[in-house]
Amino acid sequence: MKIVFVANLKQIFYSGEGDALTRDGIINFPQLRKLRLPSGCNFFGPKHFTAQLPSLKVLSIHGHEELGDLLAQLQGLTNLREISITKCKGAQELMQVGSFGTNGRTGHKLSLLSLEELSLPDMRCIWKGLVLSHLTSLKVSRCEKLTHVFTGSMVASLVQLQSLHISDCEELEQIIAKDNDDEKDQILSGRELQSLCFPSLCQVDIRGCNKLRSLFPVAMASGLPKLEKLDVANSSQLLGVFWQDDDASPVNVEKQMVFPNLSFLRLYNLPSIVCFSLGCDDLSFPCLRNPRVDKCPKLTTQFARKSNGSTSAQSEVSQSSEDSSTSCSEPIKVD
Repeated sequence: MKIVFVANLKQIFYSGEGDALTRDGIINFPQLRKLRLPSGCNFFGPKHFTAQLPSLKVLSIHGHEELGDLLAQLQGLTNLREISITKCKGAQELMQVGSFGTNGRTGHKLSLLSLEELSLPDMRCIWKGLVLSHLTSLKVSRCEKLTHVFTGSMVASLVQLQSLHISDCEELEQIIAKDNDDEKDQILSGRELQSLCFPSLCQVDIRGCNKLRSLFPVAMASGLPKLEKLDVANSSQLLGVFWQDDDASPVNVEKQMVFPNLSFLRLYNLPSIVCFSLGCDDLSFPCLRNPRVDKCPKLTTQFARKSNGSTSAQSEVSQSSEDSSTSCSEPIKVD
């Protein structure tokens, strides 16, 4: 279903008095897979009605004045895969308890399997107070006002998350933030850090996030056992892949960090990155053959091929910036 060039359209479905279709307050579309609503159409149907869309996979909304009311009408989105919402008012929080995506029988669980595209220029918070136990992949792009992607309490439910792609989110400061409405107090405590993990995460692709200082807390390095691909690029303030804020509680860091399945690593155009992981100078990548590092002038972590074909890395923190610039200014290919 695609609605275009309807500047004066107020709602898509309307029925007169006594119409049997609307007596139960539900409009059913069991086979509808795509729904695109451009500007001009204020509501899907009368405000007190809901639309059941169990097969919907693609939802595109543009230029709506009351996005919250519109989303409240769309129910049963158990197979939704792609969302695109642009120039909509009331879109600072997309998914939260009691509204979009929740299920009364399962409490605050969100039934989404995959969000393949999420482009929300006005979004400050993607979801709030929800359990994402079925989410396997997430792609977020051009969310200029988004400050974080997940909260600490949500991570425990992300046991099936396999792929994470984030690009061009200029205000993004953290991928994982504290469960706290106080924007000035978003740093996780030591106890919270120790419990974080993504047991199924295989691919991480981050680019164009210029306020992001790190990808994950340093205590989380051992919580990514299945990580296979790590691609980080064009993020000017990134200090390290794994890092710890100065105000955070100290955590114990393993003497050696092992990434057993990482086979692809690229660090590109990261002018502020200092090391791969703060506090750990001994890294092991048994499956990594050709790490690529380019335009990372301050990086002190040096990669080397072992005799058994695996890759190791060490951070030379005492090395001067000039030496670091010379050794990391060209792509690294370990022979």
